[in-house]
Amino acid sequence: MRSYSGPSRVFVVKASSAFVKPGLNIKALASYGRLDVVARAAIAALSTRRGPRPDTVFYAVLEGSTKPVTVEFRGWEVPGRALASEAQVGEVLCALARGMSVPGASIVECDFKRLVLRLLSSLGPTRIFYMHEHGVDISQVELGEPAAFILGDHRGVERSVEQWLKDLGVRWLSLGPTPYFTEHCITYVHAVLDRAPVV
Repeated sequence: MRSYSGPSRVFVVKASSAFVKPGLNIKALASYGRLDVVARAAIAALSTRRGPRPDTVFYAVLEGSTKPVTVEFRGWEVPGRALASEAQVGEVLCALARGMSVPGASIVECDFKRLVLRLLSSLGPTRIFYMHEHGVDISQVELGEPAAFILGDHRGVERSVEQWLKDLGVRWLSLGPTPYFTEHCITYVHAVLDRAPVV
């Protein structure tokens, strides 16, 4: 049996145009390659009315600058209502871009492919899912935890990367034929897992 001691839910958003910089305007996140999409996804992944989800880690791979940046948000370390709004997520990203220490968040030295390979090594391919409307319907899959879910941003994921995921054995998972916003997919997956029996 595979030994794994990490969070039970992992969400990875590949944001092809988003970027951060020290002078980030937190009131205009859309101006930074649709960084607002990332912020809403982070809120969906980590925040509830009762506070942050202690079982979840969220990765945003920001590929809109010359050097991609991967930001990690750890739900079990996020204080109180720290990620309850886009502006608050923007504040965290701005602080990280300035090299500041932020509870529950950090920049990790890992691009998208290296991150996926790390997840494969720790979870195995049967526990990693790529969210896409052409995947297997989620109602037909018995989801268990731990599990990781890969999503694109408003542009989606490049076909070459999708093929790479297929070649790795990553399973495609669908919420139906309609493409949903990234944050809505995350919310739906949480809802399914919240109702699922512990496996």
